Amino acid sequence: MQTASNARNADSVVRPTLAQARAIPPLSHREAMGMARLELERFLALVTSLSEDEWEKPTACPLWNVRQILAHVTGAAASYARWSEFKRQNSLKVQRPYRASGLSFLESLNQIQVDDRACATPAALIDELQTVGPRAFATRARLPVLLRALRVPLPALGIVPIGYLTDLIYTRDMWMHRLDLCRATQREMVLTPEHDGRIVSLVMRDLAKKLAATLRKTSMVYHLSGSVGGTWQLGQKEPPAATIHLDALDFNLLASGRLTPEEAWSCVSIEGDRALAREALNHTNVPY
Repeated sequence: MQTASNARNADSVVRPTLAQARAIPPLSHREAMGMARLELERFLALVTSLSEDEWEKPTACPLWNVRQILAHVTGAAASYARWSEFKRQNSLKVQRPYRASGLSFLESLNQIQVDDRACATPAALIDELQTVGPRAFATRARLPVLLRALRVPLPALGIVPIGYLTDLIYTRDMWMHRLDLCRATQREMVLTPEHDGRIVSLVMRDLAKKLAATLRKTSMVYHLSGSVGGTWQLGQKEPPAATIHLDALDFNLLASGRLTPEEAWSCVSIEGDRALAREALNHTNVPY
């Protein structure tokens, strides 16, 4: 039997605040530019701290080691630092052999960036990123409103504005690769709720859009643990039929395709409808 004292103690426990994922505020252009600058600073701080024997370590990206991830991130920044480089990387002529091998347009673009720098040392890649990184987000910062509003097809989310790519996806990609490097080198990732927590919440916002049709007649909760986690309801029906408990960084590994739903199933704790939870895990993937 619960006493009055026990009730007071129970009431004093800090409980996670449940928020509607669809109500997460969108990313503003000004906020996006600040986020891009901070993520570049953190990424550069990580790669400049790596030792010589860490560059060849394998990563969660099967085709790339640590150095090759840095090459990709640097090449992606270079494409926005110079218009001529953007056109070259995206040209059908340059992409043709990659597409012929079965790679998608995006996979080809990424591999071009890595292959361009196949002989570059880590020090040279870091020097290049220190130069092209600030130029890249300066280019993205001055894109006109009308251009950012133009909509293009994007797998997993349908038709999205160009600004969604330039403001959000490029920074999310760099953030995810910082996590890749931390996991590959067993470094602790620098995380703050204001920056990294915001990135995680925007992933959840995208997931809520993607799962809207699946959850039309029901709802579920993702409770993400860790310093950048939170508790979000996807779908509006009350009460939620299932709750998935998962580490916030593991959630991003799942949502980015680095962790399969089956692998994630062994990492989660489920309350409620397990079939719905498994269905949600199967569809937890968004662009990175």
